[in-house]
Amino acid sequence: MATESKTQVYYINLGGTVANIGAMRFAWRGKKNLYKNIAAGLGVVLAKDTDKALMFGANNPRPAEVRIGYTDASGNSKSTVRFCEPDSIASVTTGGTLNKKKVWVAGKEYNINSVNIKSN
Repeated sequence: MATESKTQVYYINLGGTVANIGAMRFAWRGKKNLYKNIAAGLGVVLAKDTDKALMFGANNPRPAEVRIGYTDASGNSKSTVRFCEPDSIASVTTGGTLNKKKVWVAGKEYNINSVNIKSN
């Protein structure tokens, strides 16, 4: 009896021109629902079995990372980091694309309070 996978393959288009022609597809495997509700805003695509030219394990170039702030059930401010397509940075950090959305962390959903570019 086969069990359902607990992970999914995601990718972000890097570079390219209009309609992402010529873009490199930076791909990774992540937990299911990791980008639930927020994938489109971050420019993340859930890969299909038929998608081709996905590049795994690249160190350079890499997509931008954003820090998503939320409040947990105890009222504590927390944050999580997610990949973001470079073209979507302005819309998620200052444009409010993820306002009133929820972020999925450790099997639970939390209201998003803020989104900032991740700094080391």
